[in-house]
Amino acid sequence: MDLEKILSKLISYPTISEKSNRELADFIINFLEIYRIKAEKIEGEKGRFNIFSMIGPKNEGGIVLSGHTDVVPAEGQNWSFDPFKMTKIEDRLYGRGTSDMKGFISVVLSLMKKLKINKMKKPLYLIFSYDEEIGCLGIQKLIPFLKKIRPKPKFCIVGEPTEMKLVNQHKGKKNFYVRFKGVEAHSSLINDGVNAINYCSKFINFLEKKQKYIEKQKDTNFKPDFTTINIGKVLGGIAVNIIPNNCELEFEIRDTPRFKTEKLLGQINEYLSKLERQMKQGNSKCSIKLKELNDFPPLKTNENSEIISLCSKQLRSNSINSVSFGTEAGVLSKLGFQTIVCGPGSISQAHKPDEYIEINQLQKCEDFLEKIINTLY
Repeated sequence: MDLEKILSKLISYPTISEKSNRELADFIINFLEIYRIKAEKIEGEKGRFNIFSMIGPKNEGGIVLSGHTDVVPAEGQNWSFDPFKMTKIEDRLYGRGTSDMKGFISVVLSLMKKLKINKMKKPLYLIFSYDEEIGCLGIQKLIPFLKKIRPKPKFCIVGEPTEMKLVNQHKGKKNFYVRFKGVEAHSSLINDGVNAINYCSKFINFLEKKQKYIEKQKDTNFKPDFTTINIGKVLGGIAVNIIPNNCELEFEIRDTPRFKTEKLLGQINEYLSKLERQMKQGNSKCSIKLKELNDFPPLKTNENSEIISLCSKQLRSNSINSVSFGTEAGVLSKLGFQTIVCGPGSISQAHKPDEYIEINQLQKCEDFLEKIINTLY
């Protein structure tokens, strides 16, 4: 099966985040078996699997090739084609996940037929995760397993779409849920209730002021060149004539590697405690609860590290880049793997209708990864 046929097959599985990726996982495992490569499904949530394979000798110094199997929904988008049936037009392949990031996985799988396993001096690891798009949930479930790997991999390449540019830095992302519980009353009896929306709005104003302060802490490697706070969801109230007893808010922080995120979180907790005390003055039943929904760290791999030298040589480029979107690379880097991001396709195509990847991007990725794999012999 050639590269395009593999990609077409991967696209045919609608592995939208939070839905089962079992069929795709089974396809990958069965595909690898053709080349006598063993892989395993490791279930995280029910019906959702990480895929892991170690190929070659159990020696130190191996390389991880990593990607996620889930895609964002296509529902509600104006597609010109069936998003889960790959369509080829001239030098472009269209379909959900072509760029983000089943294109990379298809390249990895297509190279398995060229492996000379009995000649390998260092191992090759494959890690394909689930639910990356909703906060790198799958890879985080795999952390306890990866910590026990012996021998430990030395390098890791995450194949997110970078147009085959080497990326050594990206922002992290932390998502939070806050619930303000007040006391409802008739709107004409304003002193009998505690308005949860009012207190939520005070917190929103607090976050807005923090954002203005944070913007002064520049990191020119990124665009925008500072840590960002986004309030993405607010829900509260029942009717205009009822003092609302509940308001819920979700916000995210996309932090640069140098930003002191823990300090900001301490300030947020301190302010919410202050608001809660104010609410309780109106009624002791009031409360505020903050919950972290997910957390994946930023990536910062030293420019002088071996992985940078190795990949730059194979790419025939001295360019080192930073991106503002997050990936699983930050998680894998924290495990002690020297990690970079480099993959085919453009992030500007990701998550959009008529998502596509250019064939020459897949070819560049194939050439790069084949050279990387050859360093294992």
